[in-house]
Amino acid sequence: MFTVFLELLVVTLTINIRGADGTGYCLPPYSSINLCDRTWSKIFENGPTGAPLHGSKNDLKQAILRGAEVRVLMQDMNVEPSNMVTHTFSSGLDNINMRGDNICGEILSHISTNHHESHVDAQWRFFLPCTTGSVHVAMYLVESSDFISEETLKVRIAWFVKEIQHDLYNNRPLYAHFLDGGSTVGSKDDLLDAATQGKEIRAIMTDRGYAFPFQVVAWSKTDRRVAGQSNKHLSQRYQESDILYNTGTPYMWFSTWTTTGRRDSSRWAVGGVTNRGRGSDYVSLQWFADPCWRHVYTHDAQGVQLRGSRESLVAAIKDGHRVRVVVDDRAMEAAFLRIKNGHVSAYFLDEMSCKGGEGFDKFDFTTDTYIKFSTAHTTGTFRQYGHFVRNKTNTVNPSLTKQQISWMIDVKPWETILKVSDKGRVTWGSKANVKNAVMKSAALRMAIQFDSTTGTMYLSADNTKVPTAASDEDSTSQSVRVLGDRPIGDFEFELSPVAFWVFMVVPTTGNVHLSGWQMGKHQRFFHLSVPAQVSWFANL
Repeated sequence: MFTVFLELLVVTLTINIRGADGTGYCLPPYSSINLCDRTWSKIFENGPTGAPLHGSKNDLKQAILRGAEVRVLMQDMNVEPSNMVTHTFSSGLDNINMRGDNICGEILSHISTNHHESHVDAQWRFFLPCTTGSVHVAMYLVESSDFISEETLKVRIAWFVKEIQHDLYNNRPLYAHFLDGGSTVGSKDDLLDAATQGKEIRAIMTDRGYAFPFQVVAWSKTDRRVAGQSNKHLSQRYQESDILYNTGTPYMWFSTWTTTGRRDSSRWAVGGVTNRGRGSDYVSLQWFADPCWRHVYTHDAQGVQLRGSRESLVAAIKDGHRVRVVVDDRAMEAAFLRIKNGHVSAYFLDEMSCKGGEGFDKFDFTTDTYIKFSTAHTTGTFRQYGHFVRNKTNTVNPSLTKQQISWMIDVKPWETILKVSDKGRVTWGSKANVKNAVMKSAALRMAIQFDSTTGTMYLSADNTKVPTAASDEDSTSQSVRVLGDRPIGDFEFELSPVAFWVFMVVPTTGNVHLSGWQMGKHQRFFHLSVPAQVSWFANL
């Protein structure tokens, strides 16, 4: 036994020494670090011309092929359209596309800002960074088809990964199949188990070099099919070694993928209104499950505890953890959460309508596709809303049911790094903690309390930027996946009858900037700054 221990020690020391000089993995192939405790590791960095500055581009590619999650840090970049001040900008990627030896990823959750506020006439500013050093930028008015501009920036980019495989030499997915649904790797039952346990699932289309997360994972109890919806993709085009947004005929591509090999796609022009085409085909796919999710609570349709405890769920959320739920044969991650009087309300904003039933096209999108918004409450209440992609404010009649709901939390470590009062005074930690976390491309979450009637809101930062100047320690985060809501009774909330987005800009200076825009129409409801108590959490 001592011999085995000695051999493991030698292997660990050898690989750690390799990592110290900037080559090889920063972790041993079988890491002594708990899988879920791994940090974000810079695996590659390119200069503005694409020249490698750190690590290996092939190591980045292999990490992606292992199902790793990827974040980018774009340094000294003109993040905002004014081109007056540069920032360093951190964000996760909504999808990843490989072209030859190069890797590109889309960042779709960013509103252009002026200092600590969004622009009065709100604009999407989408980024598409590549390992060539190019960052393609496309701008559109929110809730509108109006194209504003495009440009290509040359930027120094650091690529960070967080691995989900125990064995860093293992490229095997949890499950893979041919285009006819025939298994190539693993067991579909293992994938089904991961889905029903609420695990986060990502996929890779290896013949196209396309990697992406699923916003919704669903399954059929009758034939044990598993399906995933990928609903964050803006149309692309190729230009030499780079991938650019297709601003000529821009459209959002919604896709649903199943273990039978079937893929259904629904394409709609940016801003809705115009259908850019529907279609179904069959593809091979690799499925990866992130194991770092744990069940903490299940209640029945009346909110009565069946397993775990509501107190454990609330405590985890207050410590910064993300939340997924399993309800009605599907699993989703909450875009944001509210805690009020000891109960949790979770909001789900990334699901698209599907046909249902038990046919081969059960998971296909409805022809007149609509966005399904849902709210789940620890009281057992489950509300569903719908808004047609074809825009013009058309909605689907809302519904309210009572459901058994299971709640999961991610078990990755989250640290409280800063608390700021509604007067802008630091009451815990330091602003430097947030800036340092951004420079490591850490994932950030926030707790925001405006007043007692709305409880406390918990949500992820879609992106965060820090000034290039070393003397300025203030950071600014955005959360743009929020919908207007209102309290119902002592514990619950409902979405506004007239659906509207709330784009939130959260600086470390204290006030939170809110910009409200009607869904389906470029019409501003409000544009204001509100004092709030804000806590910041980091998964480093």
